[in-house]
Amino acid sequence: MKILFILGFYRPGKCGISDYVRLLSKQLEFLGHDCSMININLGIGDSIATISESLPQCDVVSLQFSPYSFHPKGLPGKELNMFGKALAGRHLQVMFHEIWIGAYPKAKLYERWVGGRQRKQVLRFIGTANPFAIHSTNSAALNRLKLMGIDAKYLYLCGNIPWGNTRPPKRDDNTVTQVVFFGTPYYAFPYDLLFDRLNKSFIETNKSLKIRVLGNIRNKAGLEKLHKEANKYGFAVKETGMLTTEEISYELQAAQIGVATTPYDILGKSGAAAAMMEHGLPIYTYDDGDTPRDKMFIFDSFKDQIFLLNDRNNTKKLLKASRQQRKPFFNGVVHTTEKFLESVRRP
Repeated sequence: MKILFILGFYRPGKCGISDYVRLLSKQLEFLGHDCSMININLGIGDSIATISESLPQCDVVSLQFSPYSFHPKGLPGKELNMFGKALAGRHLQVMFHEIWIGAYPKAKLYERWVGGRQRKQVLRFIGTANPFAIHSTNSAALNRLKLMGIDAKYLYLCGNIPWGNTRPPKRDDNTVTQVVFFGTPYYAFPYDLLFDRLNKSFIETNKSLKIRVLGNIRNKAGLEKLHKEANKYGFAVKETGMLTTEEISYELQAAQIGVATTPYDILGKSGAAAAMMEHGLPIYTYDDGDTPRDKMFIFDSFKDQIFLLNDRNNTKKLLKASRQQRKPFFNGVVHTTEKFLESVRRP
């Protein structure tokens, strides 16, 4: 098949959507498919309007949807509707990495106002383009799309860190537990609650705790808050700085616990969280209450690796899981490619 991916500015290594398309395309080409890509480069190149005028022929169009990739204010408006008309009649798959903002209980008035306009534009686009398949990566987006009558299905977002096996990971002795943060350390995450829970548990185990923050972190406010709260308990935090994917894999292999600061209901949109889970790490995450609990789910393969910080009893369960034999590496790229192909095949 000839598969055309359309996405925002292509920045592999700095953008999760770019990493996803890069990995998926590589695996599809390995299987014999022909992949190409069109990027929407706001302000410096192609916009939705210009690419709508000359879409190449292909068997499948895969649109990686994120409103702020299409317009600096997340409101493409008439251009998005024009794009929908250009895509109508194509064998179109839409992958919603982001939908509209403001659809959660504590949203600010401005967020609700912008989100309402975004929602109208998204619904009009879907009605015009009439996609063959619609997917999203997380509970929150799927719930909100379905509330609007959109029949969206789940598609697992693969991790972006393959297993590094050129040398064995370096591990600390049995008196140390290594906790890793991978991905953006969001400011809203309750670091105080996390370190309080870990501190009480590690006093009982007589083990010391090391905290490592992997990769180059751009969100300095969240990182500063992490350091501040860790210091209250005497936990030393080491930042690794920029690492290769292989080096990150070694860090994940050497760790015993991972922390994902992405809220539980949108955990599925985090390639960093996926990488930790694919490496077999038990991970702590937090439910911020934005999505009804009965509407949330986690990918079946990782259900026994997710521990909610909201439940104080989960800390002991997490520590127990961290001492168990590591699960084998889960190749998310292969899995997602298979599911993608199943979803876009014509009847």
